[in-house]
Amino acid sequence: MLEGVKKEDALAIYYNMVKSRHYEEKIRELYLADKKPLFSIAAGKIPGEMHLAAGQEPTAAWMSVLLNDEDFVYSTHRPHHTAISKGVDLNKMTAEIMGRTTGLGHGKGGHMHLFDPKKHFACAGIVGSSFPPAVGAALSFKLDGKNNVAVAFGGDGSLNQGMFMESLNLASLWKLPVIFVIENNDWAISVNIKSSTPLKHDSERAAGFNVPSIYVPDNDPIKMYNAAKEAVDRARSGKGPTLISIDTYRYYGHFEGDPEVYRPKDEVKELMAKDPIKRLKDAIVNEKVASTGELDSLEKKALDEISKAVEFAENSPEPSGEDALKDVYAPSSYKLDPKTKGRKLPMYMAISEAISQEMEKDKSVLYMGEDVGIYGGIFGATTGLYKKFGPERVRDTPISESAFIGASSGLAAAGKRPIVELMFTDFLGVTFDPIMNHIAKNYYMSGGNVKMPIVITTAIGGGYGDAAQHSQTLFPIFSHIPGLKVVVPSNSYDAKGLMISAIKDDNPVVYMFHKGLLGLPWMPYPESSVVEVPEEEYTVPIGKAKVVRPGKDATVVAVGSTVHMAMEAAEDLKKEGIDIEVIDLRTVKPIDRDTILASVKKTGHLVAVDEDYGSYGVASEVASIASESAFHDLKAAPKKITYPDVPVPYSRNMEEFSLPNKDKITKAVKEVLK
Repeated sequence: MLEGVKKEDALAIYYNMVKSRHYEEKIRELYLADKKPLFSIAAGKIPGEMHLAAGQEPTAAWMSVLLNDEDFVYSTHRPHHTAISKGVDLNKMTAEIMGRTTGLGHGKGGHMHLFDPKKHFACAGIVGSSFPPAVGAALSFKLDGKNNVAVAFGGDGSLNQGMFMESLNLASLWKLPVIFVIENNDWAISVNIKSSTPLKHDSERAAGFNVPSIYVPDNDPIKMYNAAKEAVDRARSGKGPTLISIDTYRYYGHFEGDPEVYRPKDEVKELMAKDPIKRLKDAIVNEKVASTGELDSLEKKALDEISKAVEFAENSPEPSGEDALKDVYAPSSYKLDPKTKGRKLPMYMAISEAISQEMEKDKSVLYMGEDVGIYGGIFGATTGLYKKFGPERVRDTPISESAFIGASSGLAAAGKRPIVELMFTDFLGVTFDPIMNHIAKNYYMSGGNVKMPIVITTAIGGGYGDAAQHSQTLFPIFSHIPGLKVVVPSNSYDAKGLMISAIKDDNPVVYMFHKGLLGLPWMPYPESSVVEVPEEEYTVPIGKAKVVRPGKDATVVAVGSTVHMAMEAAEDLKKEGIDIEVIDLRTVKPIDRDTILASVKKTGHLVAVDEDYGSYGVASEVASIASESAFHDLKAAPKKITYPDVPVPYSRNMEEFSLPNKDKITKAVKEVLK
């Protein structure tokens, strides 16, 4: 059975399997102890759900001898065996599972969200989500000429996720050093694999992507080691990805408390009769690699480690409630003031210039997206960059947003500062999981240990007849998610400065540019969006609005395209003796409350303008801020000018009717001043 495996490797594999098994048995004991007789996932020393991998140890034990600390591993919601085999700090992992301050994420992540940057290990609770970041880490290794490997784990249920197939395609296309390990335990919660795929073996999926695959039957730890060794050697030598599928099993339910009505009653009993740990132990003894006594000593060592880890966790303090408010954003420090006025540039050229200057200064900056290379981006944001920096750093991608935007989290974890383009914000739906659940939350769930310096660029706005799937704005969808910053420039000066700030920021920034402001020769745009832009590098502060027109009678808060409408309305109102103050938000999240409140307290009147839908939008947030914190200064109820709650229509008349404009703003100002 050992097939010529070196003694030290066989013993390391055995040790990690035994350690993983006993660890989960102890965690299960602690989890269930205070939940009886009435089971409650909120009770006891360990809150939440608990997913155990007892029985699946062979899938991961090989990592202890084939990977090093610099190799990246992305695991699943059933992660303990993978974390132990990668060498994750057992004390801190146990403390995290118990929600203590000494945990890997200071109690913010829990057992499904373990991050150990020293061992380059992470896991997540979303099925299939491990694949894109592994692709990103592998891309980073390739760009830097390193011979490191990224490994992504997924269950048989993850094979049917689009993220898996998109990631496999990218890995093959770019010949990346990444290994996909599929832990086929037959059950995706309660759905048997026979009911979810027509394939005989999971490994057959790889053929469609020209990726070599290896099928490991019977939960065999040595066959898994040999398969993994072949895949690791292949990856390190620059030959690209491998898919390994192993038939494994879990002894317990999908989660603790699972009634398991879907499994045959005798299934687990039959599985335990061929337990992989016992089989490996027998082989080691029978082939005289080690004695029973030596293996018993290894088991005792593992039990001692587990006991000490539990003691460490139980003696660690619990966080206070207020600790929940920490680690939402990574601290960032950057400020560059312009030295010259420069020259007039349209917004698309200002954006491209900003990216170019940052790519020149920092080799960790790269740009990925659809048609961003030779084409220069559909909206010109990467004009000239492909020729200047080449296809490795200005990378055209397939139409696989979940994979390449999801990959940005792995790139960031590996030290890159990726910019990824979501061509239209309307396409958000196909990639919201990696943005919402990983890019936005990894810093928080890791307790401030894993930064996500990512810029997501996306085009917004209507006004040119492209209808409901290419004309939305959707500020609040991004802004609602903690951990994201959202910026919206209204002119070319801010476009460049905000882009430089976004790239330098250590947090994920969604950079939303309005198509109608870009200054593209084939699209109408207001001349006021084209202003002087300094040639040198400079920053515009994220989170700081700007009073673009001082006034005393009423405050108009606008963002993006509506800033220009507000300024036009101000000129019309001036002729009637009405003096309005116009605020350009520039940043939607975090919103500049102080500038809004200072203006409202001065004028006593507020009109909030937003091209997005009326319900739950930016205009509503502005009105709420004023109502909550400047209620006694308001002389009239705030008014909102927004897009009606209807999909964007195609017809010119209907679209123009629905959009904000200067006349609607003028009317609203007059109404609040009555």
